Amino acid sequence: MKSFFQLTVQYGGRTAFAAAMAGVFSLMPAVAQAQIAAELPGPRDEQLIEKPNESVLMKESNLIQEVLEPELIFRVEPTRSKILKTKLPMTRVAITSPDIVEINEFSTTEVEVIGLKAGETTMTIWFAAPDGTSTVLRYLVKVAANTEEQRRAEIEYGKLEARLNELFPNSIVQLIPVADKLIVRGQARDAQEAAQIIAVLGGQSIDQAGNLTMGANLGSAAVLPGAEDLRTTSIIDLLQVPGEQQVMLKVRIAELQRTAARNLGFDFSVSGDNYDVAHIIGAGAGNLTAILDGGDVELFLQATSSNGMAKILAEPTLVTISGKSANFIAGGEFAVPTAVGVGGIGAVSTTFRGFGTQLAFTPTVLDKDKIRLQVAPSFSSINSSNTVDGIPGLDIRGVTTTVDLREGQWLAVAGLIQDEQAGSRVRLPGIGDIPLIGAAFGRQTTTREETELVVLVSPELVHPMEVEQLPLFLPGTDVTDPTNKEFFWHQQIEGRPGYDYRSTVWPAMRHQIHHENHEILKAQRHARKASRHYHECEDYYISGPQGFSH
Repeated sequence: MKSFFQLTVQYGGRTAFAAAMAGVFSLMPAVAQAQIAAELPGPRDEQLIEKPNESVLMKESNLIQEVLEPELIFRVEPTRSKILKTKLPMTRVAITSPDIVEINEFSTTEVEVIGLKAGETTMTIWFAAPDGTSTVLRYLVKVAANTEEQRRAEIEYGKLEARLNELFPNSIVQLIPVADKLIVRGQARDAQEAAQIIAVLGGQSIDQAGNLTMGANLGSAAVLPGAEDLRTTSIIDLLQVPGEQQVMLKVRIAELQRTAARNLGFDFSVSGDNYDVAHIIGAGAGNLTAILDGGDVELFLQATSSNGMAKILAEPTLVTISGKSANFIAGGEFAVPTAVGVGGIGAVSTTFRGFGTQLAFTPTVLDKDKIRLQVAPSFSSINSSNTVDGIPGLDIRGVTTTVDLREGQWLAVAGLIQDEQAGSRVRLPGIGDIPLIGAAFGRQTTTREETELVVLVSPELVHPMEVEQLPLFLPGTDVTDPTNKEFFWHQQIEGRPGYDYRSTVWPAMRHQIHHENHEILKAQRHARKASRHYHECEDYYISGPQGFSH
C-alpha cells in the first residue's frame, strides 16, 4: 500500500491528501484492506506504469489521440436547473453521475441541467462543426446550495425557533436544518406539548383545548411570515420529555352474582303392561289422556328451593412506555368449527376463540403525574348453558374508554347493577285454578338473579427495580411437595415451607443421605476415639498442665 500512496503523490503532487488517505486506510478492517490491496497495482506493476517501455508508448501514440480533462466549472443548486443554449448543434451529452445531475435535451441547441443533490460530476458535450468535424467540451459540474439562501434559511429558522419558545415557554426548542430535513431538539414540558410543537412545524392547527386538527390554519407559515419559503420536506423529532415514561396500569374487575329459584308442583307416573306415560302435568298439552288397565298410578310432589352465589375478582397489571400500546391475556381458547364451501365441495375449517382476562391500554403522560389512558379491559368465561351444536357460549364483561387520571388515583370506569326475575306456571284448565286443590294439578316456578359489577383502573409511573429491590419470595416459591408422612398420615397436599422434599428422587436420595449420615457418624466416632487416645498419651508422658495455650 505504500507504493500506492507514493504513486498518488508523484502524479497529483498532493502530499497532504496522501497522508490523510493513509490514515483512513489504517482505520479500515483487515478484510477491506486486503480487498483494496488486491485491486491496486503492486510495486512491480507501479514501476512498469511509471516507466513504460517503448512499445507501450508507441501503442498509446497510435491509439490515443488526446486525453480530455474538464475545462470549465458549471455550478447549479440542488432542486434547481439551468438552461444551456449552444451556438453549434449538440450531437451527444453524457453525465458521469446521473444521481447528482439530470439532463433534459429540448433540442440540438438547448439542454436543461438539473441539480439533484450536493456533489460533483463531469458533463461532456459533443458539437458538430460545419466542416463535419466534432468538438468536445467538458464541464466539472458542482451541485451545492447557494450560500445566500443557506444564510437566509438559518435566519428564518432562528426566528421560528425564537417564536416557538415564546409560544411554549415551558419548553426548550432548538431547530437544526440539515439539507432538506429539519431536526427538532430540546425538552418539552410534557408529551402533549411536544406533539403540539411538532404539529405547528408540520402545518397542523391546534384548537383552544390543545387538540390537533389537520389544516393550514396554524402552521409554520402562520407562526412566522415568510417561513413558508423554507424548504423543509421532513421533520425529525428528537424532543425529550422529562420524568418517568413507563406506566403501570392496575385494573380490578369485581363481580358478584346471586341466584334464587323455587319450584312447586306434582308429577304423575302412569305405567301399564305395555305402555308408560310419565310427567303428564307440565307437558304443555291441555288434555289428559290415559288408559289405566292393570297398571299403576304414582303421584310425586316436587317442592324445592335453591340459592346460588358466584364471585369473580380479576386484577391484571401491565406496564408499557408512554404512547405505546400493550396487551395482556390470561385464559384459554376453544375450537369453533366453521363450514366453508369451495367449488361446490363442502369443508370444515377450525378457528379458536379465546376467553379469560384480557387487558389492552395505551397510556400518554400529559404532565409530571397526569396520564391519559385508552383502556379496554374485559373478562369472559364459558357458559355451558348457551351451548349450540356442542360449542359453548361466553359470558363477557368488558369496557372501552378514555380517561385522564393522576398517578395513583383510582377511577371506576364501568359499573353494572342488574336484577332479573322470572316466573312460570303450568296447570290443567279448570281444576288447576281451584285454591289448594289446584296445586296438585300444576307446576309453578320463580327465579331471581342479581348481578353487581364494577371495573376500576389506576395508573402509576414506575421505573425498573435494582437488584437489591427484587423480592425474595415470588408466588409459589414457598410451596413444596409433602413428605410421605404428611401426605398419607396427615392428608396434606402441600409440604412445609422451606423444606424441599422431592418425591421424584426421594428413594435414591434417602439411601444417599442414610449412607452419608453413616459415614459422618463413623468419622465422628473415629475422631472421638483418636482424641481420647491423644489425651491419655498426654496424661501419661507429660507432668503438669498440658493442652493448647490461650
